[in-house]
Amino acid sequence: MATPRTIAVSAITLAVIGVAVACGPAHQDGGTRKPTARPPSRPPASSPGPTRTSVSSTASAGARARVACGTEQLRWRLTRLTANPSKGPTALLSLTNTGATPCTFDGYPDLEVYLGKGPSVDAKPKTTTRVRLLLGHGRTIEIPLFYPAVRLRDGYCAIQPDEDPRISARPPHPAPTDYGASVQMTDPRGRRIRATVCDTIHMGSPRLRPAA
Repeated sequence: MATPRTIAVSAITLAVIGVAVACGPAHQDGGTRKPTARPPSRPPASSPGPTRTSVSSTASAGARARVACGTEQLRWRLTRLTANPSKGPTALLSLTNTGATPCTFDGYPDLEVYLGKGPSVDAKPKTTTRVRLLLGHGRTIEIPLFYPAVRLRDGYCAIQPDEDPRISARPPHPAPTDYGASVQMTDPRGRRIRATVCDTIHMGSPRLRPAA
């Protein structure tokens, strides 16, 4: 038979065991521990996009490269090389970009030798090969011209030696207000001479003069 003292000791022992169980580690409770929820990580800072200046500069450079050459930025020269060519060119048409920015020379120019409202001779490309050149500031394009500068065998000559025709040149794809420029023919020494053109002028392919 249990005495009151024994009952009291047993009660104290059970209380101590209960406290130990209640204060034990959480992982000993037999359940699955739920992962602690993390706060959402801070999104990485987006990389800065191109600045307004860089985009504008690139667009401007591309736009300048696409602008067709206009008469206002070109200096034309027409030099006769020989009066009796065999296979070489009779004259050389050249144009220099005197503007501050590059321009595109896409095709062949319009070249006409004429006497007021009288006879006229137009220049035509020798080939249909497409030509597209980027003409930088100070650079020059040369175009060889092939035509008879003396009377033909039958005596015909469109622009005869005793006449002083006018010569006009206009770049390809001109603006509506671009009416071209007047050109004077000279000899290789730069002295002005009359242009004698007895038949059609054929233009060779435009080419860039090598940089000095």
